[in-house]
Amino acid sequence: MTKIRPAALFAALLLAIAALVVAGCGGGSSSSSSSSTSEESSESSGGGEAEGGEEAEGGGETLAVGSDIPYPPFEQKANGGGYTGFDVELMEAIGAEIGREPEFIDSSFETIFRDVAQGKFEAVMSAATITPDREKVVSFSNPYYLSEQAILVKEGSSITGLADLKGLTVGAQQGTTGLELGKEKAEAGELRPFPEGPDAINALKAGTVEAVIIDAPVAANAVEETGGIEVAEKVPTEETYGIAVAPESTELLEQINEGLAKTLEDGKYEQIYEKWFHEAPPKEIFTLGEGG
Repeated sequence: MTKIRPAALFAALLLAIAALVVAGCGGGSSSSSSSSTSEESSESSGGGEAEGGEEAEGGGETLAVGSDIPYPPFEQKANGGGYTGFDVELMEAIGAEIGREPEFIDSSFETIFRDVAQGKFEAVMSAATITPDREKVVSFSNPYYLSEQAILVKEGSSITGLADLKGLTVGAQQGTTGLELGKEKAEAGELRPFPEGPDAINALKAGTVEAVIIDAPVAANAVEETGGIEVAEKVPTEETYGIAVAPESTELLEQINEGLAKTLEDGKYEQIYEKWFHEAPPKEIFTLGEGG
């Protein structure tokens, strides 16, 4: 029988303990690495997406579209859920042409152009007039609608138009060309901004403002749907609406323009226009909408 020397036995024990320590450290490192990779993967998967979970710039089948809702007849809630209106149906038709399904996201009009420029959504379709100031922040599609402003008043009002607003309390939606028209030409005693177009119209019906400056088709829709109010004057402004995207979204903008042109060519645009405005679209829009 061979004797084991104490020194040799002690060395063997040290080697065994060292092996156990190394094995334990390796297992902890593997577990920690797996957890970190999972978290990084989770974080990176949402990093390139617009609000609503849609991947920006052509990366998915859906298209995140910002819109200030309600603003009938352009955008409003549908009876069965979701949204409807001229803008909504036209964007759906454009989406069908380019292989993208629009998902509308309700957003404040006051910040909507900054939001799309920062990637909160991919496009804006919200009865948005193309203006030089807005073109400093976003890029617009070819025009899809010709508009003008209207002076909305209570039925029987002595106000006949823009010239009669001097010294009066006048409402308009904040961030809109109607508000800008009021600042430039109304000479109102108070020009009161409202978060939403319907808020301004409700203020008129309640008597807290004496007139409202708003897009003519929205004014006409309000007269038809609510009663007790009338259009005193339509103010020609030569406004055109466009679909806005971030300046760097050149490929998406090209696709939207192509889709719009196809709806104008195949009669889909005219069908949607007549449904919501009960008249044929102006001939000029066919030239403008196709980039002419």
